[in-house]
Amino acid sequence: MATPTSASTRPSARTASHWIAAVTSVVLASSVSSCSAPSADVTDAYAFLDDAMDRCGTGDELRLPPSYLSGVPADDSPGASYVYDVAVTTIAYTARGTRDDLARATTLAASLVSLQQSDPDADGRLRNAYACTAPSGGEPGSLTDATSTGNMAWAGLALLQVHAAEDDPATLEAAVRLGTWIHTVTADDRGAGGYTGGLDDDGDPVLWKSSEHNIDVAAFFLMLAQATGDPVWGTRASSALAVVTSLQDPSTGHFWVGTETDGETTNTDDYVPEDVQAWASLVLPGDDASRALDWATENLLVGDDGQRGATVGDGADPSGTVWLEGTAHLACALRVRDLERDAALSEELLTTVTSAQADGPDGTPRGIPAATQDGTAGGDSTIYDALHTGTTAWFVLAAQGSNPFSDDDRT
Repeated sequence: MATPTSASTRPSARTASHWIAAVTSVVLASSVSSCSAPSADVTDAYAFLDDAMDRCGTGDELRLPPSYLSGVPADDSPGASYVYDVAVTTIAYTARGTRDDLARATTLAASLVSLQQSDPDADGRLRNAYACTAPSGGEPGSLTDATSTGNMAWAGLALLQVHAAEDDPATLEAAVRLGTWIHTVTADDRGAGGYTGGLDDDGDPVLWKSSEHNIDVAAFFLMLAQATGDPVWGTRASSALAVVTSLQDPSTGHFWVGTETDGETTNTDDYVPEDVQAWASLVLPGDDASRALDWATENLLVGDDGQRGATVGDGADPSGTVWLEGTAHLACALRVRDLERDAALSEELLTTVTSAQADGPDGTPRGIPAATQDGTAGGDSTIYDALHTGTTAWFVLAAQGSNPFSDDDRT
């Protein structure tokens, strides 16, 4: 879930090189935690992802899993597949990595490659959402003309993790094209540099910079540098990291959501988002990112003891709705950090998530809804009590202690 953010001071070249070296060593060498959630819950969650994918085709047919299988989103846009959810689902398949999992991940990657190749602009991008099934005589049609930078980075991460597991040249080529589109269209020299939000439905540039997007881009470009051997991607990753580090509040340790449309002024008026804090911890090394994770666990948990979970951000939803996807983000970040003090809380958060597993429509295996009830996600956005592939994928990643921003355990 991406929103605007900001940047103030540009780090020196020495600082940027320090970050790029440190992040490369941490992100690309991240290991899987020895912790594991109850296997039945994980098995059920993977069965849900299988069922979602097979609603739109079978075998090696190109297709995408719908993002939502119940609730308001499924009623409003049945069969809609958001690229972010497809990417996280693909990465979840590579994390467990059974033969069937990798076959499914390969099919999803091939579907993204096909969509990229058939895009009317033929410039390397994808769109943010597609119909899950291919209409007669063609590939799935886009449901929007918009292209968000963070979504493209997640698609690239998914392609590279399939490439790491299966050594498929087509996925690497497609990932390079996505990275090239991000850099060509959204690279920005205002403020701390980095990357802007993408293109809107009308093809107009989105001029703010998002902390979340730049975290995604940094991880993607670092992985591209490793996969291609081309150091230019490491240099570009350092630009994205410069924005992120400039957006950290020195007093609290949390990261602000991003910049204003001037690309420089920090947006402190919007809420402070959970996902940025957890994802920064998964990508950036050291105490600064760890402070952001600690801030999130101290300020963004709602609910009763033993049934606590994350909210979208501070003040984003006064109803106290638990955002189960965000709860899985935090559990995953805690497991990957793997400090002694993290174990109990990560287990509690996973228990909150598994308690929400429920049979879906038509006997669907037990997936995870996005939230405990319909609620507010900040601004005019909404989260839903609806079975969600993205949340379910984050759960299995958290349960296995697997960092979605690293392909180390896929090779």
